[in-house]
Amino acid sequence: MGKKHVVLLLTLTTLVILSGAYIAGGVQAYSRYQQSSLQKQEYCGGQAPVHICIHAPTAIFSAFYPSYLATQYSLFTVDYSSSSPLTLIISVSIAHFSQVQTQTLNATSASQSSTFIPPLQDQALRYLTTERSSSLHVQVTDTRGYLYYLNDAPVTLHSRWLMQWTTTNRLKVAAWVTPNDPAVVALVTRAANHLNEQQPPVPAGMIGYRSATAQQVIDQVDAIYDTLRLDYHIRYLQASVPYSANGSDSTATQNIKLPAEVLQQRSGMCVELTTLLAAAVEQIGLSAEIVIIPGHAFLGVAVTEGATHFEYWDGVDVNNNVAADSANVAADSLYQKNLDQHTIIDVIQISKARNAHIGPML
Repeated sequence: MGKKHVVLLLTLTTLVILSGAYIAGGVQAYSRYQQSSLQKQEYCGGQAPVHICIHAPTAIFSAFYPSYLATQYSLFTVDYSSSSPLTLIISVSIAHFSQVQTQTLNATSASQSSTFIPPLQDQALRYLTTERSSSLHVQVTDTRGYLYYLNDAPVTLHSRWLMQWTTTNRLKVAAWVTPNDPAVVALVTRAANHLNEQQPPVPAGMIGYRSATAQQVIDQVDAIYDTLRLDYHIRYLQASVPYSANGSDSTATQNIKLPAEVLQQRSGMCVELTTLLAAAVEQIGLSAEIVIIPGHAFLGVAVTEGATHFEYWDGVDVNNNVAADSANVAADSLYQKNLDQHTIIDVIQISKARNAHIGPML
C-alpha cells in the first residue's frame, strides 16, 4: 500500500472515531436531558412529631401547565403524618411562576397524601421563552403558625415554546392554537377582504359553517391562507417535526412559537404555520386538525359540520407564492398520497384536545 493510501486510511479512521465519539456524546447528552425532564425528586423531613415527604418533577414543560390546572393533574404530591394528631397547613408554590396553594389537613400517625397544582401568576407564561431555574417552595405549619417543615426544591421551568412530542402529549400541541389572540382576530378580519377573490357565490363573511356550503367553507380558509401570503408575506422556514408516535417513552422536543409571534416575525416552520392556520379557522368556528407525516405537519379542516369531509392546506406553499386554491389541491394530494402509503403518523383534532381540557396557552 502506497504512502498516500496509508495517510488517507489513517485520516478516515480518525474521522470515523471522532464522529462516533461526537454521536455517542450527543446521545448521552440527550439521554441526560430525558432523565432530567422525566425523573421525580423526593425530599423528606420535618420537626417531630411531623414527617413530610415531597414528590415533584425535576423539570416542568410550562406550556402544559394550563392543562395540568384544568385537569387538576397531580403534579406535586405531599406525604404527611404526625405521631400525635395535628392539624397542618401545607402551602406550595413555584417561585416567580405560580400563586400559593394552601391546604388544611388533619395529620395522624398513618401516612396520608395530598396533591397540589398551584395556580399560575398573571402573565407567568407570556415571557417564559427561555429555560429558567426555579424552586418549589413548601411550608408546613400548624394552626398556631409553628413551623414544622420548610424547603425549596430546585425545579427547571422549560420555555413555553418547548413542545415534548410523545403519544401521551400529542393533544397538547393544541395549546399553541390560540384563536382569541388579538393578532389572530386581526388576521381573520383582514381575510374577509379576500373573500371577493373567490368564485361566486361568495360567502357572506367569515361565517364558519353558518349558512355556508362546503365550497364556501373552503373559500373562507382560502381567504385566510391568501391573507398570510399576500398581506403578511409569511415565509416558510424549513424544520422537521420530530414526532414518530411509535409508543415508546423516548422524548423528542421542538421549540414552537405562538401564532402571534409567527405573524409578528412573518415566518414560521410547518408546525407553526399549521397552528396559526388552525387558530384562525377555529376563530371562525371551523373544526381543524393537524396532520403529521414523517418530518412534516399541515392543516386539515372539516368543510362540513360534523367533520364528515376534510380538505387540506400546507404552509410550505406560501414560499412559492402559490394561491390558496392551488395549495389546497396540492395538500389534498399530499394527504391522499400519505394515506395510500400508510405514512400518516398522527391526526390531532383540535376539538378533541379542547374536550380534554387543553385550551389555548395564552
